[in-house]
Formats: sequence, structure tokens, C-alpha cells
Amino acid sequence: MNITWNGFSSFEIDAKTSNADVKIVTDPYQNTTGLRFPRTLSAEVLLLSHDEEDANNREAVLGNPSVIDLPGEFEVKDVFVFGIAAPLAREVKGRRVGNLLFRIEAEGMRLAHLGALDRALTDEELQQLENVDVLMIPVGGGRVMSAAMAAEVISQIEPRVVIPMTHAVAGAKESLGTVEDFCKSFGACRREEMNKFKFTRKDLPEEDMVIVSLTR
Repeated sequence: MNITWNGFSSFEIDAKTSNADVKIVTDPYQNTTGLRFPRTLSAEVLLLSHDEEDANNREAVLGNPSVIDLPGEFEVKDVFVFGIAAPLAREVKGRRVGNLLFRIEAEGMRLAHLGALDRALTDEELQQLENVDVLMIPVGGGRVMSAAMAAEVISQIEPRVVIPMTHAVAGAKESLGTVEDFCKSFGACRREEMNKFKFTRKDLPEEDMVIVSLTR
């Protein structure tokens, strides 16, 4: 499996199944964010966690993908996706902003993507994220959870690999905390920086959790 990061909460996840290669794209953003989204990106599966400019540029993803933007259980070419309703604490015009958590099962592994989550997990949400191997979690504060809260949520889930997202990156108009700020919340932070995370199940750490900091 390969995971690359486009910025904010947008990733490309390349998974192999018994009869196909499946590309999953999460949360394509608008160029009004200050970052330019890739222009020729296609996918088999498109996951949209929330309907705001940092995640709702669905027209930018080519290839007629299966779009998942609602809670439920879905299967595309032997990749299983579970959408979990997790409204934000943040409100717009007196209504809580909608958000989805995603659990993705492929290549014998479980991945979780927390969208724009800005609060701790409920017991029910946590139960649906059991035995997660790789966790993609927002850490930049502001409209998403703070570094300290992200550290708390990670301790609840206990993944084997953490990939920080929605943090400061050059060019973005939004002011967000850095990965370094996030690491300070951990104290001892075993961190590896790379532009693509390529791994199989046997590559995952057995004991110490590792933070994989992806660069654009």
C-alpha cells in the first residue's frame, strides 16, 4: 500500500486487491485555500468527510469514482469503507457542522481518517475504530482539534502508525499549528518524514507507535 498527502486532509491511498489496483482519494480541496490541487488526479473511490472548501472539490477528481459522503458500509473492488457520522463541536448558523470518520479495510489492514474532527471521540465512535493500524488525524488546531487533543485521541485509539494532517503548510491561507507543535504534545516523538509512505502489514511497528510526517 502507498499513501501520499496532497495537503489539508487530502490523501491518495493506493491499495491492491485480489483482482484490481484501487486508488482512494480523500477530501480534495478548492484552490481558494491557497494550495493548488493536482489537476490530473483520478480515482476509483472518493471519500468526502465534510462539505467545506478544504474538502469538497469533487469535480477535481477524474475517473468517475464511487463517491462516499454519507454514513454506512460500502465495498468497491474488495476495498471496504465504513463511513461514521461524527458531527463537529463547531457550529455554523447555530447548527453543528457535519463530518464523517472513515474506516478503510484493505490488504489485511485497517486505516482510519478522522476528517475535520475538532473534539474527542465518543465511546461509540471509538468502538467503531478498534484495531486501527494507520490513523490519519488533524492536528493543527483552529477549526480542527488541537495538538494536545490529537495526542489524547491517539492514546484512545492506539494505532501503530499516525499520519498528521490539516497542519501548517507553505502557501495555505489558513493559520494552523505545525507538525513540530504536535510532536511536542507527545514529549518523546518517534517521527519519520517522507513524501510517500509505502508499506505492507509486516512493515508496521509491533510495539512503538511511529509518526509518519508526509510532505507534499
